[in-house]
Amino acid sequence: MGRKLLAIAMVLIFAATLAGCQTESGYYDPGRSAGAGALGGAAGGAALGAIIGAATGSPATGAWVGAATGAIVGGVGGYLYAQHRNSQIRSAQAAQQSYNYSPSQGNLVDVNRVYVNPSQVRPGGQVSLAMDYTILTPNNVPVNSTLYREVRFNNATLGQPYQTQVTNTNGTYSDQVNYGLPNNATPGTYTVVSRVNNQYGSAEKVAYFTVY
Repeated sequence: MGRKLLAIAMVLIFAATLAGCQTESGYYDPGRSAGAGALGGAAGGAALGAIIGAATGSPATGAWVGAATGAIVGGVGGYLYAQHRNSQIRSAQAAQQSYNYSPSQGNLVDVNRVYVNPSQVRPGGQVSLAMDYTILTPNNVPVNSTLYREVRFNNATLGQPYQTQVTNTNGTYSDQVNYGLPNNATPGTYTVVSRVNNQYGSAEKVAYFTVY
């Protein structure tokens, strides 16, 4: 029994160590990436579990400890893009008026503005990456779009860019997603690229925030 408890303690310590050895940046989309991270962690945990099972003489013990440990590592092993929000801020008619738009002009896809709130943040803090965009089409049917965020520092992309799918009728929309910074984030100016892409076109703008 003592050998089993010792092995379990060793695995939990190993999990905590892995959670602390994270990359400079990363994220999870709560609906997809967190699950993928947990599954990936569980796979690694299963391998550890096999070792635990051999050490304790109980493969069953090794299996559940390894899987649980892997899920912990996968679940907390990255930083978060979270709390995605998308809402209409201007009706189709209001958006048409703001652009002096008529159906004869064809399709319009535009990013009106992008901004980061707050614009200055300490390491370990969180910022909201916001984008206002407009979609206008002659037939005013719902449009499937991909919304994209990329955080860059010193011309290098930090982690995997964030993408999500939305379906919007004509109009102007506000889209926001939170981005959690690592505790060891390097001070300086960070660039956020925000883009909307669909079958009718693509548009993007950049914004900046400062880590101090």
